[in-house]
Amino acid sequence: MAAGSPRTPLPAPLRSPALESSLALRTRASLRRIRAGLGAQAEHFRAAEGAVAAIEFALILPTLLLILFAGTQVVAYIDATRKVELVAHSISQMISQSVPPDNSTVARVNATDLHFAYDATLVLFPYVMKDAKRQGRPWWQNISINYASIQFKAKNATCQSNLDTSVDLSPCYDAKVVWTTTGTAQPGGNNYRPCDTPQLPSADDAASSRTTLPRSTYGPGSLVVIDVAFDFTPTFGSGFVSAVRIARSAYVQPRYASLVSFDTTNNDGIATKCTGY
Repeated sequence: MAAGSPRTPLPAPLRSPALESSLALRTRASLRRIRAGLGAQAEHFRAAEGAVAAIEFALILPTLLLILFAGTQVVAYIDATRKVELVAHSISQMISQSVPPDNSTVARVNATDLHFAYDATLVLFPYVMKDAKRQGRPWWQNISINYASIQFKAKNATCQSNLDTSVDLSPCYDAKVVWTTTGTAQPGGNNYRPCDTPQLPSADDAASSRTTLPRSTYGPGSLVVIDVAFDFTPTFGSGFVSAVRIARSAYVQPRYASLVSFDTTNNDGIATKCTGY
């Protein structure tokens, strides 16, 4: 080559098609391995998430079951409370609607009337039978239903002439028990109103008691009093939670008579007529 002449460039290397194909195959294989590795990592990650979720569920399940069972027992308790109130008010209406015979203002009920009203509990409160079966005793021993007739007697002439029932008349009247059901079941102790012991006035919002009456019930006339007590035992957790007593009373004036008395004819011992009546 002469001096000063431009250098002739060397020819570019030639690329073989077979070489390009091999490179492409290796590249695709590498990508597949990378994707497979990432997929395996993702599967391990998902498995780890599932294990954590299972542990969380196992930890929270007892709490959820406790809330579920406690909720059902609260609902059952509220329903039992309403049914106890229904029993008291319904039986009081049955007894207070007794009609006196002609030429008399005093109505009379007998043992058959009291048993009939007592048995109405099975219609009004059927849960009592189911609960009694669970506890292995007759249904009538699973609830306490007590009847009483109360007559108010004025302490003096001034009280007798005071007919204003808008004021507290309890200082003016003695509340005497005319008859009471001493023969009904008394679970948890005597719940009937005792004879020969005047009933004492108490606040209208006080808990019901066998020896007291709300002040607002005092006045001329008489009352039919029904006291119902039921010990609610939870279905779940009864070994840890003791029975809760539900006690309700109904106070109703006789509708067609001045007094509802008790006829002792064929009395089977369900009720006792108090001295002086």
